Amino acid sequence: MNPIYLQALSFQDVHGPNEDCIYAAADMAVELGIAGIDIEDRLLKSYEPHYLQALAHQIESRGIRIGYCGLIVDFNAPISSIPDEINRAKLLLDAIPYLGVESIRIPGNGVVGRQSTEGTFNAVRSKFQQVLDHAEGSGVTVYLHNHNHGSVPSTGEQVLRLVNELNNPGLSYVLDTGQFQGSPGASGEGSPSNIAQDELYESIDMCAPIASMVRAKFYFAQSGAERWLDYPRIVKSLKKSGFDGPISIVYEPKGTVPSTDALPLAVRDLTDLLR
Repeated sequence: MNPIYLQALSFQDVHGPNEDCIYAAADMAVELGIAGIDIEDRLLKSYEPHYLQALAHQIESRGIRIGYCGLIVDFNAPISSIPDEINRAKLLLDAIPYLGVESIRIPGNGVVGRQSTEGTFNAVRSKFQQVLDHAEGSGVTVYLHNHNHGSVPSTGEQVLRLVNELNNPGLSYVLDTGQFQGSPGASGEGSPSNIAQDELYESIDMCAPIASMVRAKFYFAQSGAERWLDYPRIVKSLKKSGFDGPISIVYEPKGTVPSTDALPLAVRDLTDLLR
């Protein structure tokens, strides 16, 4: 079965966006007997090597691992903010080896103001090329992350085009089930109703064959089953594509169930479908 991870940021509803989320996710991963956790840059207190090494030891001593570290992006910022974002990505790339982490997850950018989709796409491609150039020879894999919020890439076509145009062996792709256009949980051009539209599933079908990792988004988990996204349909698509990589469960609560109660149910529901 696919290795299962918990996204540490899922616990911010209880702890706020800080280091406590990392330890909460790690403790639950141990309790549930799953592979590990994934983290975000804003949960780290610093990039100081001794701090990162001590944090890595705390996680590894629990018998689990950190899968990737994600870079948080402001999707409301214009593309003029990308140079600063590239600098942040380079700093994170240089820091994460101290965590024993071998991959960094980076989304695209928002189509803001008078920016065109094509102009934003070109800026995102340039961003990834510069990050990939910096990562070359480091042993760290750069993961492209589809994300809506009115951004690029947020469709299957955009993902495939970007991957093909970059054509870089250091680039991999993480498929986010809830962040394609057509998802009711994504802002921007998402579905106006609380049911995911066919275009979401069409993008998943299109991108599953190139995915090295999946971020499985849950918005409701009262009984474990997700209400907005059709996970039986999604898992069927993943299996058909031959996907056998890690799956990171992300909880963005839209109801009243806290992450501490929802995530064990989401893990149970998803693992049942994967068997």
